[in-house]
Amino acid sequence: MKSFTLNLVGSGIALAISSLSLPAVANGSDMVNPESGVVVGYWHNWCGGAGYKGGVAPCVSLADIDPQYNVVDVSFMKVYGAVGTIPTFKLDPEIGLTESQFIDQISELNRQGRSVLIALGGADAHIELRLGQEQDLADEIIRLVEQYGFDGLDIDLEQAAVTAADNQVVIPTALRIVKDYYRAQNKNFLITMAPEFPYLTSGGKYVPYITALDGYYDWINPQFYNQGGDGIYIEGLGWIAQNNDNLKQEFIYHIADALANGTNGFTQIPHDKLVFGIPTNIDAAATGFIPDPQKLYAAFNQLKQQGQPLRGVMTWSINWDMGQNSAGQTYQESFIKAYGPFIHGQDILPPEPDNGKPIFSGLSDTRVKLGGHFDALAGVNARDMEDGDISADIQIEGAVNTHELGLYPLTYKVADSDDNVTEQVRTVEVYNTKPEFSGVADITITLGSVFNAMAGVSAIDAEDGDLTANISVEGEVNSDHIGQYPLMYRVTDSAGQVSRAERIVTVKEQGAVCDNAWDGTKVYLGGETVSHHSQSWLAGWWTQGNEPGTTGEWGVWTSKGDSDCDSGIPPVVKPTLDVTGLASRYQLEQGAVDIHFSVSVSQTMMVSASLVQGSDTFAQAEIELSSEGSLTLSAANLTAGSYEVLVEAKAGNLMYRVAVNLTEEDGEGGDYPEYVSGTQYQAGDVVTNAGGVYQCRPWPNSGWCGGSATHYAPGTGSAWKDAWFVQ
Repeated sequence: MKSFTLNLVGSGIALAISSLSLPAVANGSDMVNPESGVVVGYWHNWCGGAGYKGGVAPCVSLADIDPQYNVVDVSFMKVYGAVGTIPTFKLDPEIGLTESQFIDQISELNRQGRSVLIALGGADAHIELRLGQEQDLADEIIRLVEQYGFDGLDIDLEQAAVTAADNQVVIPTALRIVKDYYRAQNKNFLITMAPEFPYLTSGGKYVPYITALDGYYDWINPQFYNQGGDGIYIEGLGWIAQNNDNLKQEFIYHIADALANGTNGFTQIPHDKLVFGIPTNIDAAATGFIPDPQKLYAAFNQLKQQGQPLRGVMTWSINWDMGQNSAGQTYQESFIKAYGPFIHGQDILPPEPDNGKPIFSGLSDTRVKLGGHFDALAGVNARDMEDGDISADIQIEGAVNTHELGLYPLTYKVADSDDNVTEQVRTVEVYNTKPEFSGVADITITLGSVFNAMAGVSAIDAEDGDLTANISVEGEVNSDHIGQYPLMYRVTDSAGQVSRAERIVTVKEQGAVCDNAWDGTKVYLGGETVSHHSQSWLAGWWTQGNEPGTTGEWGVWTSKGDSDCDSGIPPVVKPTLDVTGLASRYQLEQGAVDIHFSVSVSQTMMVSASLVQGSDTFAQAEIELSSEGSLTLSAANLTAGSYEVLVEAKAGNLMYRVAVNLTEEDGEGGDYPEYVSGTQYQAGDVVTNAGGVYQCRPWPNSGWCGGSATHYAPGTGSAWKDAWFVQ
């Protein structure tokens, strides 16, 4: 590969392409991964399109992309047929490239050591997948990879698609299948995500994707743009909004710090897997543009000084970087000129893999029907670079009882001839199809009318058939008084599974009923209007289930003024439940255990928790909360094995459940060795330090457990959570 230097006007930095830590030789058919910091740019698979300030983005050939973009996300893989169709990719002929030319250009970028991913979704693409489509989606992704040479996939779901149907289960499961498929070929299929950052709060809409792909995703590049007043509260500074240019450095630092450490209400994304997403210019996004790049440099340097450098930057988009503003002036690729040299000069490296250790494939979480057959080794393989196939040596800890509903963690271990051990945990869910309600939608009735809570309501179960007669209803509607009345519907099937559904019945005066009241189950197209909570709303594009007034300044719904048909009745605020502080493993002390965790709620409610195994309950606790509190489950006379912690709040039909593994004391009475800096610890190793007990995280994070870097020392280092978790 040729090496040449780009002299960037005004940057004061000369960047040699050979200095990007790229492979010396890369075959165009290889699955290429970046070996250093990343500069991610999205590429438009279409021509034209007006910007937020009237500018224009041009068609761009892959061959024309600045070489400092070492990751190119092709936009988009989406659904071209009816809802429920498997998404795919079709090259837009207006780009001016044939399929063959497009494939050759991807291959050329690979030869330069640059990755090309396919981005799934986009703002205007609705994807709605259901359980049972996991393999079909995986097959289509693999087909596109083999056809075009993509190196991975970026989850770029937005709007209703984030939570539509079973997307949160189907998409991660399919991607684990794909990752395992290429792992068996000693290739790493890149998995990344581009969530809007408000969805990354604890319990946010993107957390199920991050949790399900833990150990599988390579990095996450949140969108820190288009969210207007959303931001983060910092003691002493107050609320720092994403669009506050006066506090831009403070926003970048504090939001990245909160995500890197899982603090301030945000879920954790390890700093080496956090890529900061910003728009290229004022036409690319409504808000989020950084007028002074020095503010990003300063914030990134703050993070680096505390031992948590970020992996890089992402931008929407490459095309806009090469576009022009409303006056016809070109943007002159100012984004890549400002940030390319900065990121590639940072010596940002991904975590080191556990070199020489065996690799599992086929160990994605899975589900088995109640009463069905489960083979723990079916489709599971282990390979070692020197020993080859060592699947016959796999050992499994734990068991799955297919006759009891629940979550069962299984620990897989395998050792090679050099005594290198790889350990990986998967969760098996024994499930039974829950009953499904129909006819339970919010409704508005007129004052004094007759209301029947069961009119049009039914419940069907796949195994038991019609269960309508078994439905119970909690709550009452007084149709003689104006107001909003919540009703809770419950039904239980023969397997003991409970389905719940809530509806709001609004009683209004005659003449105040809206013919176009918003319906959460209805599909709305761009240009349609609805009335909701005393206001009229205009849909900007396709939407279903997104409540007007909750989608933000740049969301799908735009307020068009007051509506006369809502009578000023305040909206019903639905309760929320969040649980933090639960670990996946606890050690028994003479058969006893204390499990401590925190619970937060959005309104006053009674919260109960229990430690269960199948149908047996071993500990219970209950507390009334109005905001935050702590619970402890204490149990004795336990044996080692798989259990579940269930946390429930009757108000709002809320439930949180997590599998925990209880282990016996070791032969030394539970004592663990003291942490020693410089020791090469492996995944699963347990040590004590500063009065705490810590376990080394699975690969690839286990690469940080060893060595002498003080910021990874368990419990004391600034970035210890990247390498260890509390035992």
